[in-house]
Amino acid sequence: MRHPKSTVSRVRRAFTRVILALPAWAWGADFGFRPPRDPDDATAAELMRDLAQRILPVYQEADTDVFLANLTALQIVSGAYRAASDSSGSLRSRRKGKPFDDLVQRAILDGIYARARALEADARLGFAEAYVRAFQELVSPLDNAQAQAIMARLEIPAAVYREPLRQAFDLWRAKGSLPEADALALVRTWHSYQSRRSFAALLPELFAAENRARYVAEADVQIPVRGGVIFASMVRPGRTSDALPTLLRFTLDPGEDDAQRTAVKGYVGVTAYVRGRTPDGKGAVWPFIRDGEDAAAVIDWIAQQAWSDGRVCMLGDGYSGYAAWAAARLKPAALKAIATIAPMAPGIDFPMAGQIFRNAMVRWAQEHTNAEPLRAGADADPDAAWHALDARWYRGNRPYWDIDRVFIGKRSKLIRTWLTHPSHDRYWQKFLPSAQQFARIDIPVLSFAGYYGADAGALYFHQEHLRNQPQADTTLLLGPYDAASIRLGTAATLRGYTLDPVARVDLPELRLQWFDHILKGANKPSLLMDRVNYQVMGADQWRHVPTLDAPQRTRLRLYLDTRERDEPHRLLPSPSEGGGSARLSVDLADRRDVRIPWPDALRVKQLPTRNSISFVSDPLSEDTEIFGSLHGVFDITPSRQDVDFNISLYEQTESGEYQLLFDPYDFRASYAGHRVRRRLLRAGERQLLAFTAERVTACRLAAGSRIVLLIGLNRRPDRQINYGSGKDVNSETIADAKWPVRVRWHARSYVEIQTGKS
Repeated sequence: MRHPKSTVSRVRRAFTRVILALPAWAWGADFGFRPPRDPDDATAAELMRDLAQRILPVYQEADTDVFLANLTALQIVSGAYRAASDSSGSLRSRRKGKPFDDLVQRAILDGIYARARALEADARLGFAEAYVRAFQELVSPLDNAQAQAIMARLEIPAAVYREPLRQAFDLWRAKGSLPEADALALVRTWHSYQSRRSFAALLPELFAAENRARYVAEADVQIPVRGGVIFASMVRPGRTSDALPTLLRFTLDPGEDDAQRTAVKGYVGVTAYVRGRTPDGKGAVWPFIRDGEDAAAVIDWIAQQAWSDGRVCMLGDGYSGYAAWAAARLKPAALKAIATIAPMAPGIDFPMAGQIFRNAMVRWAQEHTNAEPLRAGADADPDAAWHALDARWYRGNRPYWDIDRVFIGKRSKLIRTWLTHPSHDRYWQKFLPSAQQFARIDIPVLSFAGYYGADAGALYFHQEHLRNQPQADTTLLLGPYDAASIRLGTAATLRGYTLDPVARVDLPELRLQWFDHILKGANKPSLLMDRVNYQVMGADQWRHVPTLDAPQRTRLRLYLDTRERDEPHRLLPSPSEGGGSARLSVDLADRRDVRIPWPDALRVKQLPTRNSISFVSDPLSEDTEIFGSLHGVFDITPSRQDVDFNISLYEQTESGEYQLLFDPYDFRASYAGHRVRRRLLRAGERQLLAFTAERVTACRLAAGSRIVLLIGLNRRPDRQINYGSGKDVNSETIADAKWPVRVRWHARSYVEIQTGKS
C-alpha cells in the first residue's frame, strides 16, 4: 500500500509542474463563468465540469488535508473518479486516529461517491450496485456513532442545496466571472446537489441493512403492568454482549421514538407508549392518569432483562417530559436520572396557562389522545383548518363549555373533564409530585427551557424541586428557544430574531452528553457547569449561577406613569406625582378583528398594541443586563369582577425596532399568585394585584435602548375569553360583555426584574 504522504507529494509535484507551465493569465483570481438557467438545466453538468477542470490545474492550498478534501470534489465534478477516489483515500489515511470532524466525514462521503463512479466505469456495474458496494466498504468499518454521522449527512435532501445553488447561479450570471474561493464553493455545492440526486433513492434500503447489521431492534415488545399491558419498541447495540444502561422515553407520540439515536450512543433505547397506545400510533388514551405507575413498572421490567445493567434513565420532551417526573416521584429503584426538554406540567401550562384555557387543547386531545387528526380534506392545511375553527368559535355566541362541539362536532368527555377543573385543584395536583415526593427525589435532574413558550413547566418542576429539596442535584438550562426549536435543534433564526452564535446548541445531543456524564463517568458538559445556565441574548454569552432568584442581585424597578397624557405612557424610576390614572378600555364583544392574525415574530418594526396600553422607559444610559422573571404589582381599579391580562416586555432599539424579551404572559387576575382558589376582584374599587410572569428571559439591553411594557386585555380567537361577570368563565357568553371592560392603573403600579449587577 502506498504511504499517504508520498501520494500527496506526487500529486503536489504534478500540479506544480502544470502550474509552472501555465501562462501568466492563469494565475488570475477570477474564472470566467456563464451559469446555466437553473440547477436542473440540461447544460448544468457540462458547465460545472468545465469550471472544475479549469480550477484543478491552478488550485493551491497550504493545508494539505484541506487541499485533499477540495481536490477530491474538483476531481469528482471534473469526471476524474479514480483520481478522486485516490485523493479521498489519502485524506482518510492522514486523518486516521484524529477526531471524526468535518474533513474526515467529507473524505468518507466523497470517497463513497467517487468509488461508486469508479466501480461503475471499471467493473461495468450499474450505479446502484456500485454505490452499495462503495458504501459498505467505507461505512461498515466505522463505529456506530461515526456511521450514524455519515448516514445523517447523506440524508440531507438535494433540495437543501438547490436554492443556494440557484442563488449562486443568478449572482455569478450577472458578473460573468467568479473568484477562486467562490468557484470552489460553487463546485462543492453542485457536487452535493448532483450526487444526492443519483443516490437518494438507494438510502432507505441501504440504511436499513446497515442498521440491521449494527443493532438489535424489536418493535413489538409487550410489557405487563397492573391491569394491562404497555407496548414498546427497543433498539440496542448488536456488536456487544455486555449489559448496558437504558434510556427510556415514555410517550403517547410514536414520532418521538428516538431509541435508534440512543442506541448509537451505546445505550439500550426503549420507547414505551402510554397505556392504550400502540407503536403505530393507534389506540385512544386518557392522559396523565396512570403514567407514573406504568412508567415505574416499565423501569422495573427493564432492570430485570439480561441486556440491562440495572440502570435506567428517563428522557422526555413535552408530554414525555411530564411522564419522567411522574415516574421519578415514585422512586423506582432502577431510575438513576431524568432529563427533560420543556416538560408539560398538567394544570400549570396545559390545558390552561395562567388559568386561561387554550383552544389548542382540543387539537392536542384530538391528535394525541384520540389519534384522530381533524378531517379537513386530503389537501387541506391542518393549521389553517384549526385557525378557521378558532374564528368560528370567536364569532359565535356559545359558552366555552361548547368548545369541543364547535371544534369536533361532538361532546368530548376528556375536554369536559378538564373544563370542570379551571383551578389548580386536587384533580391536577394528583398528577404532579407532592411536596413530600419532591423532597424525596434525590437523583440527578436536567431540564431545558426556552424564553419563548417552552418554559412554564420546566420552571415549575425546577423551583418546586428546590423548594422542597434545597440540596437537589438539579440543573436548568435556559435560552432563546421556543417549543419547537428547543426539541428539534436550534437554527440561526427564530421567528425573525437572529440568535447569538453561542445559542445555537444541539440540545438533544447535549442531553445525551449529560447522560454520558451520569452513567459513563464522562466529563460534565461545560455548558452545564452550575445549577442554572442561561444564554444572554445580545451578549453572545452564557452565564452560570446557582439560583434563578438571587437576593444580592439589583432589581430594576419601573413605575407606570399614570398622569394623563397621550400614549405611550412612560416607565419611571419612581412613582409619578399628582395622581391621575392610565386607562384601558376593551369591548370584549367586538369581533371585527377576527381576520387579523396575531403576530408571533420576535423582532418587529411596529409594536402590536391591539387591546393594549404601552409604557416606555427613558433611553438606558449604559448597557444593562437583565435576567429572570418579571414581577409586578398593579394598583388598579377594574370595572369588572375579573379580567384576563396579557403582559409583554420589549427592548426598543435606537433604530426603532422592537425585540420581544419573553413570550407574552397571560394570566387571570382572580388567580394571580394562588392557582388553587379563585378570588374575584372588587369591581369599581382600587386594589393591589401582585403577579409573577411564569416566563424567564436574559438579555443585554444596549445603551440608548428603551424598555417597553405592553399590558393588554385578552380578546383572542384562540383561547377562552373572560367577560368578568364573576360566573364560571366556561359559562359566560358574549351576552355577558354588556359594556367595555375598563381598567385604570394608579401611581403605585410597577414592574421589576433582576439585573446583572450584585
